[in-house]
Amino acid sequence: MKKSLSVNDKFCFCPLSGVLDIIAKKWALLIVAILGNEGEKGFNELKRELGSISPKPLSDTLKSLERIGLVSKKVLETSPPAVKYSLTPDGRELRKHLIPMLIWVSERGGQDMPGCPIRARNNSPETGETSKGN
Repeated sequence: MKKSLSVNDKFCFCPLSGVLDIIAKKWALLIVAILGNEGEKGFNELKRELGSISPKPLSDTLKSLERIGLVSKKVLETSPPAVKYSLTPDGRELRKHLIPMLIWVSERGGQDMPGCPIRARNNSPETGETSKGN
């Protein structure tokens, strides 16, 4: 059974430093948000939704997120082969923690942007949730 931690407990972030380094990168949390909204996306679909990202940073970020267990990659047996990315259970859990942070920012003057890729609810088939908008 996991012990609940309190604000008075001491924390060691050393084991998490690699994970924190990856999710703190420019595109990582946006990718998590998009995959959380949609369930799964192909490489080019992600590239289109992110807009100004180049293929190499997208590929590198997806590989990093896959390596730490937040994103899974499925190769479809089509001709030509296609790839779909989706969140793992850990990735979906991380996404759930993003929403309160975004609400906190919004309450302090953060602005909604047109086409924002993060929604409080999602259309992901894994969770059965439906979108309610930003």
